[in-house]
Amino acid sequence: MIEHGLVDSTHDCADGGVAVALAEKAFPKNVGARVNLASGGLFVEFGLFGEDASRIVISCDPANVERIKEVAEKFGAAAEVIGETIPERLEISLDGKVVVSAAVSEFSQAYEGALEAALRTDPELVEAD
Repeated sequence: MIEHGLVDSTHDCADGGVAVALAEKAFPKNVGARVNLASGGLFVEFGLFGEDASRIVISCDPANVERIKEVAEKFGAAAEVIGETIPERLEISLDGKVVVSAAVSEFSQAYEGALEAALRTDPELVEAD
C-alpha cells in the first residue's frame, strides 16, 4: 500500500493501543481525528488502549479506501474506515458514545510532560536529613 502511494501515514497500535496511536500521529502537524470504534463488548479501556500489535492505523485519501480494502483482503487482513482527520482536535467515540474529546495541543502537553510530572515529588512527603 505504501509503495503504491495508497496511504499518507501509518502507526501501529502496539504501544498504548489505538487511542495513543491516533494521538501520536496528531502531535507533529496538529491534525486530529474524529473516530468511532466498536467495543465488541470489551471494557472502554480495552477498546482504547488494548495493545494489539497486529493493528495499524493508516490515513489516506478517501479515494484510496476501496483499493486499500482490496489489498488488505488479498493478504487476509481486514481494513475498515474508523473516522476522518479533522483540524486540531481528537474525538474518539466508542459504540457511538464520545469517550475522548480535546484539543490535540492538550494531549500533546500531557504526553510530553508525563515523565516529568511522574518524577516530581511532593515536598511534604520527602524526609529531610
